[in-house]
Amino acid sequence: MRPAFAAALALGFALPPALQAQRPAVPDSVFELEPIEIRVLRSVVGAGAPAPVSVVTGKDLVRGRAGVFLEEALRAVVGLQIQNRFNLASGERLMIRGFGSRAQFGIRGVRVLVDGIPATLPDGQTAIDHIDIGGLGRAEILRGPSASLYGNAAGGVIHLSSVPPTLGSTASLQTTAGSHGLRALHGSASGAFGDGSYRFAVQRFSFDGFRRDPIADDGSTYGGAERTVANVLLRTTAAGGELRFTANALDMDARNPGSLAKDVLSEGNRPAYRRNVIQKTREVIRQAQAGVSWLGSMGGLDTELTAWGIHRELDGPIPPRVIELRRGAGGLRAILRRAAAIGDRRLSVGGGLELEIQSDGRRNWENDSGDMGQLLLDQQERVRADGVFLQARLDLSNVLGLSAGVRYDRFRFVAEDRLVSATDPDDSGERTMDAVSPSAGVVFEVVPDLETFASVSRSFETPTTTELVNRVEGPGGLNPALDPQKGTTLEGGVRARVAGLWSVEATLFRTRLTGELVPFEVPTDPGRTFFRNAGSSRHRGWEVAVGGTPTSGTSIRFAYTRVDARFTAFTVDGVDYAGRKIPGLAPFRVDGTLSVDHRHAFIIVRGLFEGDVPVDNANTESSDGYFLADLRVGLEDVTAGSLRFSPFAAITNIFDRRYTGAVVANARGGRFYEPGPPRSLQLGLGIRWGG
Repeated sequence: MRPAFAAALALGFALPPALQAQRPAVPDSVFELEPIEIRVLRSVVGAGAPAPVSVVTGKDLVRGRAGVFLEEALRAVVGLQIQNRFNLASGERLMIRGFGSRAQFGIRGVRVLVDGIPATLPDGQTAIDHIDIGGLGRAEILRGPSASLYGNAAGGVIHLSSVPPTLGSTASLQTTAGSHGLRALHGSASGAFGDGSYRFAVQRFSFDGFRRDPIADDGSTYGGAERTVANVLLRTTAAGGELRFTANALDMDARNPGSLAKDVLSEGNRPAYRRNVIQKTREVIRQAQAGVSWLGSMGGLDTELTAWGIHRELDGPIPPRVIELRRGAGGLRAILRRAAAIGDRRLSVGGGLELEIQSDGRRNWENDSGDMGQLLLDQQERVRADGVFLQARLDLSNVLGLSAGVRYDRFRFVAEDRLVSATDPDDSGERTMDAVSPSAGVVFEVVPDLETFASVSRSFETPTTTELVNRVEGPGGLNPALDPQKGTTLEGGVRARVAGLWSVEATLFRTRLTGELVPFEVPTDPGRTFFRNAGSSRHRGWEVAVGGTPTSGTSIRFAYTRVDARFTAFTVDGVDYAGRKIPGLAPFRVDGTLSVDHRHAFIIVRGLFEGDVPVDNANTESSDGYFLADLRVGLEDVTAGSLRFSPFAAITNIFDRRYTGAVVANARGGRFYEPGPPRSLQLGLGIRWGG
């Protein structure tokens, strides 16, 4: 690393949870430069790692929250941007350094694992509506491309872990009520059985929404949702190792209020989009997922074996279609590792393979005011993904570590057209895509509690089956012109611990992409999103943050993220977009929290400032920047006999700002904007017993 580069990084601030373990005497947001197993890296790091990793644990994830949105749990995490649509039909849009900005629903470009089981499907689609957010115990965020470890759509990786089962019997219940008809009930039970332990949790959530119904025009809203999620986690011993079983079930019905043009948005009454209401746009989803993992030693090798499966049913009108999707997916993963000491050096080598399959039965009808019209699409889509990877780390001393990895992935997409007639030809077809993804990195401890790191890596991302199927030419088959996006990333930074109270990190990064996947709409099919490849683009920026405990009972987390993402070669219909900002991504974001604890009482203040977000390729419009402030107060573990009570109150958007919670890039008719809610109040009460 060049001295000037390291010095420039050292001038910045940094992020609190950067690959460090915690001392029991300090709050969750302060981290040590000590060895800790980072599951998202699938290895035990020494002084640190050549990749930036954020870790959020314990109370920082759940305290004073209803536990219904991931954006509320993952705050002040540098490099991470979550656009909360407050629209369960579309879900939250999650981005890491700009990866994921194209998502029109769910998550793209970022891989998500929950208790070791993938939430990301083989084609790169991710849905997180089945997660027990109120029961999270740990979140690890690997910021930046990680294809050499995780393959497809790994512009970043998030591993969410539930609160582990307890050995003593315990149970909890939390109820929350709030503005716009928000009601949430969360219950859990945990304990031991024989050689194992269990945890069961269930949540019921309902929300009337805040988007005014412009058709009824009687003060009612359109955009409400009901969601029920059940999760179970079991751990026991088997064959000399640990056996983990996890399962979840989801039942959700959510209305989609849609996005608005700026002239409608400026009226300030936050209506739903008229066409969405007329077409009764909504999603009804039922899902069941299960996974099992075994961790132990096999033939002298540390071994992790995982199998998982998922079944998902989705029905509902979306502009301008009524869709039915029956999805089945599953996979197998095997990882083997071994570490050995060679004198004063330590070598760790690991490798593994993944086999995944996905089968989607998809049918589309014309949307006749929410009812099924003419059948337009009936096809079976299949994906097979095969991956093999190898990684190694060499610690030359206690202060210098080198790492390298490589992964090969192959994907086969097949579409079988089941709607064939004399006037509708057979659109069956297949696509094969593959990629080799290498990486290399170095970490160096300059002095105790101060280290530098740097890495270079290749990444790729295939289009999802939904993106391949949506073709301007008409329904059916797979888009033959839509290719994966590929990129190369360079990054480097410093991380340190200061005065035993503060942890800091700063990172610079630059990613060059070819074939970036860009959404667009067409006049003849408004509301339906299609995709094309840009020629080339680049994402560059820096991340700085700081976290610590300036006084006893007080903790601060602060994160600043800057991303300059632009097209470098992209021409559509004779219009050159080179030099334009990539739409959907905030160029900078400042996020911070202040927590004060005194005995049983706590106060949490959060402030977020986000810059203007470009909304189309030409950058003719942008969503205005905004500042939001939230306040949460409460009591924890107030004892009354065998019960412990934890009441709380929260005010979000304290200053009642009008702001855009999310944007729809390149939407037709200027409908780029999804408004956020006005000032809102939540009141909650948690009760816990046993333990």
